[in-house]
Amino acid sequence: MTSGPDQDFGHAGMDGVPVVFLSGMLADQRMWEPAIAAYGRVEMNGKPAIRPLHFDLLDQDSVAAMARAVLDVAPDRFALVGMSMGGYVAFEILRQAKARVSHLMLVNTRATADTEAVKRRRVLLARIAGRAQRFVGINDTLLDEMIHPDNRSNDALIRLLGDMAEQAGAEVFLRQSIAVAHRPDSQGTLARIDIPSCVMSGEADQVISPESHRDMANRIAGADYHEVAGAGHYVPLEQPAIFARALVDLLLR
Repeated sequence: MTSGPDQDFGHAGMDGVPVVFLSGMLADQRMWEPAIAAYGRVEMNGKPAIRPLHFDLLDQDSVAAMARAVLDVAPDRFALVGMSMGGYVAFEILRQAKARVSHLMLVNTRATADTEAVKRRRVLLARIAGRAQRFVGINDTLLDEMIHPDNRSNDALIRLLGDMAEQAGAEVFLRQSIAVAHRPDSQGTLARIDIPSCVMSGEADQVISPESHRDMANRIAGADYHEVAGAGHYVPLEQPAIFARALVDLLLR
């Protein structure tokens, strides 16, 4: 686990609202840096300061173990933001310790489990990637599916995604692939969520469709839904200002 900067982002509160940020596969706290910086620039009356807490889920091979690792060191109560794989872990945190979560944001994620065929393919691809002479976690085909076409020429974004994947490496990719492949179905959890919640999808996300996100939001009582223009599977990186504004709105609820 790595924690975020020991400072508040915003203009209200003393210590800031603890916000746990859980990244997707082959990503680390750099995933959230543009959005956290954008949060500090949001001008809104009553905006709460936040205390970002980052958890790099690199050593576990199940979402249950990932959730326990977060809960072992997280504050007694916190807002929870889960992106992609981080969303799967967020659902598990709700199952294990729902009372500790004050607000929930689900970004570029889904509540359904993998089919058996997808499970086998996911783990097989991870094992094949691990045997390569040089591990490449992000390639052009994946980029076409994951980021908005307008962002395909964003060299800084593409370099960041590649750097995070390379730094994580093949062994982490395999462990995370196993965890994601064998995650439980969380559809039954949706109706039991009774805290302020927000679901965000990128309009061009080809990994998890906006329709899937919309259905998930409709099954969470009172959840806000945002389909973000100009974004794919990486809303916090592709549209950090929109993400930040939605987080402010959520924390004010």
